Amino acid sequence: MTVKKLQIILIFFLLTLYAVLVTQRIDLVTADLGRHLKNGEIIWNNLASKGLAFPEVISRNLYSYTYSNYPFLNHHWGSGVLFYLIQKIFGFAGLSAFFTLISLFTFLIFFLIARKISNFNTALLTSVIIIPILVSRTEIRPEAFSYLLSGIFLWILIFKRKKLWLLPVLEILWVNLHIYFFLGLFLIGVFGVRELFIFFAEKSKKSLKEIKKLFLAGGAAVLATLINPAFIKGALYPLQIFKGYGYRLFENQSVLFLDKIVRYPQNLYFKIAFGILILSWVYVLIKRQKISITNLIFSFFFSYLGWTAVRNFSLFGLFLIPVIAENFKGIFKGEREDYQSFITSSLTIILTVGMFLLNPIYWQGKISLGVGLKEGNENAANFFQKNNLASPIFNNYDNGGYLIYFLFPREKVFVDNRPEAYPQDFFEQVYIPMQENNGKWQEIDKKYRFNAIFFHRNDLTPWGQTFLITRIKDFAWAPVYVDDEQIIFLKRNKQNDEVIKKFELPKEMFSVR
Repeated sequence: MTVKKLQIILIFFLLTLYAVLVTQRIDLVTADLGRHLKNGEIIWNNLASKGLAFPEVISRNLYSYTYSNYPFLNHHWGSGVLFYLIQKIFGFAGLSAFFTLISLFTFLIFFLIARKISNFNTALLTSVIIIPILVSRTEIRPEAFSYLLSGIFLWILIFKRKKLWLLPVLEILWVNLHIYFFLGLFLIGVFGVRELFIFFAEKSKKSLKEIKKLFLAGGAAVLATLINPAFIKGALYPLQIFKGYGYRLFENQSVLFLDKIVRYPQNLYFKIAFGILILSWVYVLIKRQKISITNLIFSFFFSYLGWTAVRNFSLFGLFLIPVIAENFKGIFKGEREDYQSFITSSLTIILTVGMFLLNPIYWQGKISLGVGLKEGNENAANFFQKNNLASPIFNNYDNGGYLIYFLFPREKVFVDNRPEAYPQDFFEQVYIPMQENNGKWQEIDKKYRFNAIFFHRNDLTPWGQTFLITRIKDFAWAPVYVDDEQIIFLKRNKQNDEVIKKFELPKEMFSVR
């Protein structure tokens, strides 16, 4: 077998492995996707009927009855529209396929960058090592567009400088797709710094020319960020989005913090990747290779993002592929090409097997290739609608997006998983205390007169578990529906009598101490 054919087989194996791990059935129960789809539906229908007049869903908390007029900024409205149109035309299976293709294309871009600035062997082996942290977030989210656009920006900045005019155009898309649009400006800035170093070191006229081009492209990209429904506020929104909300988001927690409270398998793979990054820089120093300013900045910046918030693991991993590959580019130097291919093939198999053996239980849940909606995902919502259950609904943070997708506009939610769409004291003084303290629950129940409780029963927060146990023991509330993920209670009143008589579940079926 020729070296070229073997490389094609290895690339096919790499992409297939990644596709199998990233393609998962859609679970709307705890995902943001349901809300994104509803956003897209409302915005698209509004634009189709009223032109460029954006609906209120862009600027206020339309879905909640607790804080319906609370101002917030929908910074990913464009992603919602795209998701909605794809789902409307091709169904949930088509949406799954779209996400997989976007993910594969993004992965391929970073692999090809690594291959061009290094070589095939180091690019491939680095990619295999990085895959475990790239697939730590397989939910369909707007952030997928940030990963893709980061790769496109990087490709243009490294290889296609004549296409710099494309960057401001892409920035217009980016600012309306996902809040990480600031990465586009960051990448332009990094390469501007690189050219400044070259200019001061070599007094190169070529570098001065490149600096001017990058300055113009960067300036145009900054102006491009203003082209969003909120104008300046939208362009500056990344500066305030990660403030304290009164509710601790799992994905915004640091690696070290999660190590103390929970076993999070991805942390192990992150640390391994980080260790290899450090080792690659040691190799650069030992071999006295020329230090890449861009790679050095990327190493510090994306490592910081990864260590401080696990939501950034994918960004960290994608940028590590070209950085580590370039740092190790000389490791196969002097070896015969066929020998290099043999070593690469062997190490690819060893690393892949090792990846699974490190935590086989974790990977068992990942290897479930499938497209479309998870079986039975809509059952709880169907039960609620079929039996004409009435509001107000008390729901928990996790399943707000699910209820928005299936029940809005007929019903609004108590809360959903957009902490920025609610005031901080709502979580600290209402939402959490009412689940921890039965007296507080009675107080809030009296205020809103809840008729139904629609709860994600796998809520692992201590207050969520306390609340469920208390409600199971509370005769005032009857459990009428339960599945693997959700439970519905109805208040014992005349309005609900018939449904309760027909569907009430025996308390004995619930394990409560």
